Amino acid sequence: MPSSSMFIYFTELQVIIEKTNQKTTEAVPRPWDLERILQMNYQNPLRIIGSSPADIRDYPYQVLLMINEVPSCGGSIIKNDFILTAAHCIYDIPTSHLKIRAGSSDRTTGGQMVGVKSIFYPEDKFNIDTYDYDIAILQLNQALIFGEGVSAVYLPDPDYDVIQGEIAVATGWGQTDPDDSTLPTILQSVELPQIRTHICRNYYGSLITNRMFCAGYKQGGKDTCLGDSGGPLVTNGVLLGVTSWGSEHCAQSGHPGVFTKVAYFREYIDEILSTTRAKIRFRERVVNNAIQNQ
Repeated sequence: MPSSSMFIYFTELQVIIEKTNQKTTEAVPRPWDLERILQMNYQNPLRIIGSSPADIRDYPYQVLLMINEVPSCGGSIIKNDFILTAAHCIYDIPTSHLKIRAGSSDRTTGGQMVGVKSIFYPEDKFNIDTYDYDIAILQLNQALIFGEGVSAVYLPDPDYDVIQGEIAVATGWGQTDPDDSTLPTILQSVELPQIRTHICRNYYGSLITNRMFCAGYKQGGKDTCLGDSGGPLVTNGVLLGVTSWGSEHCAQSGHPGVFTKVAYFREYIDEILSTTRAKIRFRERVVNNAIQNQ
């Protein structure tokens, strides 16, 4: 985490998993996070501050990421078999523990449930302490069936930059009141003005790298929060950001939410997708040739 005044939008689930396994890893939030999390009801990983209920048909790219069947983070569909999320959501988590739910506004039921086959993230650059390079790609065990409530979001061009003040929409099942642990069932959405990287540094200083930008209001009141990590920030159908981190008290004045800049990683994303698909095609050819030669 960037500093002791910041609070990671990291689900309490990671703490539960580590306690259950009787081991500790770097994925567990820092001690000052842990104390707060352990005092909270474990049933509050998902809402957005100042939000309104949303219909998945209006945000069909949104998915729920679960660890051991428990809601953990959000994510975005970028291909029928690939999900974009935050690296800190899957850090040190085996693929066998991961599933996504797509196509349902209700986090508890409906839609399509699919497991995760592979995880890709910049392992040599991602920093669990500062959340720099906080991006990850999940390859699913099987392709999602596109239709009402399930479709991919567009990715920005590599040279795209945030437009100061333009409204973008964040979605997720994250916390809507930092002082209330009541769990919402339905997807939430909130409109947030974009804040360019160099202006975002006015709020957080050198903690903001070129891989980050902010979104939110100077006066606070609306924000992403605990449990929204990995979820999308979208404008005009384009995925601008991945929810990453923010202040300890969500929606606090002078502390907008911080997002991973998707455009910065566009070439990295394209490389992962093309390389993975090439390997799949190669394996299919090998299998087909073997069948034909029998």
